[in-house]
Amino acid sequence: MKRENSLAVIITVYNAAKFIHRTIKSVLSQDYPFIEMIVVDDGSTDETVGLVKTFANHVRLLHHPQCINLGAAASRNLGILSTNTRYIAFLDHDDIWYPNKVNEQIKVFERHPEVGLVYTNGHAIDENDNILNDLLPKDFCEPCNPDAMLLSCYIQSPSSVILRRNLIEEIGMFDTNLKTASDHDLWIRASERTRLFYLPKYLFGYRKSPQQMSKCRKMWETGFYILEKARKRYPYSLTVRRKRKAVLHYRLGIHDLINRRIGSFLKNIFLAFIHDPWRSIRISQSKLLSQIRHNKSVVHNLL
Repeated sequence: MKRENSLAVIITVYNAAKFIHRTIKSVLSQDYPFIEMIVVDDGSTDETVGLVKTFANHVRLLHHPQCINLGAAASRNLGILSTNTRYIAFLDHDDIWYPNKVNEQIKVFERHPEVGLVYTNGHAIDENDNILNDLLPKDFCEPCNPDAMLLSCYIQSPSSVILRRNLIEEIGMFDTNLKTASDHDLWIRASERTRLFYLPKYLFGYRKSPQQMSKCRKMWETGFYILEKARKRYPYSLTVRRKRKAVLHYRLGIHDLINRRIGSFLKNIFLAFIHDPWRSIRISQSKLLSQIRHNKSVVHNLL
């Protein structure tokens, strides 16, 4: 698709049979006419591929060599390389777009040529598409500062994002060394080079699932690698880098507390305090104490 205002949406799938029909239908329901849909299968072993093929007139289906599993980053990169559209969007296989999402975001790009990435608010939804909660608070504003993106990945899902292709050509694609949090790495690089724009409208549904919790520790561990890459690439201050390390150690500590790993919990909370003592004191007076109260057996083990 070579239209000047065309968009490619890249959907990566792995054993996505339960939700992929709804996900694809949500793209077909868009009120924007120039959309190319690419589904990249990441080695599914269930009925996903067969279900995608029922949309053969609307979807281009891609596979890795020998249909192997390479992860979300490699799958999104394959989709990017297969297109030549002006805009690129991503949609996770269990998320859904609301009908006016693409049109609303493209309008932002047309009004603001300096903007390279547009993201939106959305709803967390359950397996039946029921709304659970808002993803971002009503008073949220884009900080317009790479420090903020490094410290906290407030873009909570790739499904909310549309980018200009020339931005990806400038900053590079997803880092395939990252098996998790490769999207955060890309958003950080984008924030260092272009203006990000937040559209405070509820334009997509983000599917929450129990499996996401199992990935949390790996995500926080990966954060140290992402931080080191950022340090070598951009002049983040020592204070900002220490604050990010504190956040990562705190998150690891809370994960360890919940999973009864007492020694690791104490170590990570101590390191969080060393890197950012004032934040640690504030947190310890609220969230940390709340977590401890909800894990009374852990408190018993500590005594």
